[in-house]
Amino acid sequence: MNGTRSAKKILLSYFYVLLLITLLCFAMFGGYSLWTYQQQMTISNQASLNVYFDNLVYELEDLTLFNQDVYSGNADFITLSSKADTLSDSQKIKMEYNLRNAIQNRVPDTGAIFIFNESKSVYFYRYGANFLGGTMTRASMALMARVREQLLSVNQSELMRWQVYSDDKTVILMNTYRLRDLYVCSMVDLNAFVSAHTTNGETSEYVFFTKDKILTNVDYTTREGITLDRIRNIDDNFVANIVAGNIIRSNYYDSFGIGLSGIMSLEDMWSYLRVSVTLFLVAIIVICVLFIVIYSFISRYLIYPLNQITNASKKLTGIDADETTLQDKDDLLEYSTIRIALNQLMTQKVGLEQDNISKTREKEHALLQYYQLQTGSHFLLNCLKSLYNMSEGGEIERIKMMILAFSNHLRYVFHDNLFLVTLKSELDETQDYYQIMQMDRANPFLLNLEVDQSLLDCRVPPLVVQTFLENSFKYNPVHNRILRFLVQIDQIEMEDKPYMRLRLSDNGVGYSKEVLKKLSDADEQFEQHHVGISNLRRRMKLIYHDDYQVAFFNVLGGGACSLIYLPIRKE
Repeated sequence: MNGTRSAKKILLSYFYVLLLITLLCFAMFGGYSLWTYQQQMTISNQASLNVYFDNLVYELEDLTLFNQDVYSGNADFITLSSKADTLSDSQKIKMEYNLRNAIQNRVPDTGAIFIFNESKSVYFYRYGANFLGGTMTRASMALMARVREQLLSVNQSELMRWQVYSDDKTVILMNTYRLRDLYVCSMVDLNAFVSAHTTNGETSEYVFFTKDKILTNVDYTTREGITLDRIRNIDDNFVANIVAGNIIRSNYYDSFGIGLSGIMSLEDMWSYLRVSVTLFLVAIIVICVLFIVIYSFISRYLIYPLNQITNASKKLTGIDADETTLQDKDDLLEYSTIRIALNQLMTQKVGLEQDNISKTREKEHALLQYYQLQTGSHFLLNCLKSLYNMSEGGEIERIKMMILAFSNHLRYVFHDNLFLVTLKSELDETQDYYQIMQMDRANPFLLNLEVDQSLLDCRVPPLVVQTFLENSFKYNPVHNRILRFLVQIDQIEMEDKPYMRLRLSDNGVGYSKEVLKKLSDADEQFEQHHVGISNLRRRMKLIYHDDYQVAFFNVLGGGACSLIYLPIRKE
């Protein structure tokens, strides 16, 4: 009814909206708490990163200034660059002593300063307390030798700027100046720098990087799936960081071609919020349980009785319902009174419907009997006439064969299989009918069957094949060409439902235009001359209602063809 609303749906909708709003508020509160804590972690990470990066920049700038001072203004360095191999030992020792003192005062804890020439007449360096572990070992001496070899092989254009030297365990940032053949190289051990500026309680991992690659902590970034692109292009998106499981902040210094990134894992956040999350989940569970209890109460005292009354009302108005009677589960006087009254009405209505169905079935049964008995009356007369002619000719064997086939045909026609028979029974009847026609026809008449054997147990209307075989025999005159009737039966899918397809065709003269039109119109004049097909269509209408299809046409090269699509039934 227009303008009416369901009380049950209104109650349920309000209940669901209330539950949804409550859960949404909790979700928003939880999301806001996570976002707030993430922002605090981001700010803390950025603050620590700024301190460490400022310290790094300070060291690099100080070492750059030292290199420039030595390169351009240190008299001892300038003299050694031009006369190192010609100076006396006492002069050379004095100059190297001065340079060593200058290096000792400027070398940082995580760095080193190295002065050498190509001939190795000048070769000394100074380590900081944390550079390469702080002690001079054979490995550190070999490293300095490799650094020297690399610097001797580079062009002047590659000097006077900070460059990265790395091997399997060591990553060094170095800046080199060369005057003639004398080099001064300042270095910073990046791994040592991170270790010196972080503590055991540090919650972040620090990574040095360039524009091309990650320099330190490579194992950690690989394990966490962190790429150089993500380090360089940090994303402040809350959801993206939650999914990735970490917060990244990065600083990059173009002048030195080096960047430092702080990576903070969100595992620490979950540890910190474990108690809050637990309380939050407990609150959600309590609310859900409370809502379930309320829903159960509403369902018992409001929704269930409404459902019962609605189903009974639908049944009374002819609409399909889930239940035919109201269940006696309510303990409210009002609902009990309504239930008793509706059940009485439903019982009366069901009785009336059953009476109506019985009368309808009796009527359909009588119609089917009429249509089926009406079919082929002329054929019975023709058979009797043929038997008389055979007896006149004394053809005893043919009379026996025809009587046997004719008796099978009569048994099939008059048997009370009014609705459906198996396809196998219908094909057997078609074979018997074919034998009768063969004995009553001068020229040969071929019957070919192409049938899907899996369909033999399926049910079809009686005479659905035989009717068209008789029609082909009756309306195709005898001529020089052998008449052939082809039966093709298979299974197809139409609208996701299995159907049996019967294709019944011959190579005769085919349907005339007038007959094809009358087959479509099914008017009274046509029915008087084609009783078999008309009765078959009426019977299919009674049995299948609208769940079947028929089509009539002429095939190329001559011949009539009838297509019938029936729903597959095995009971």
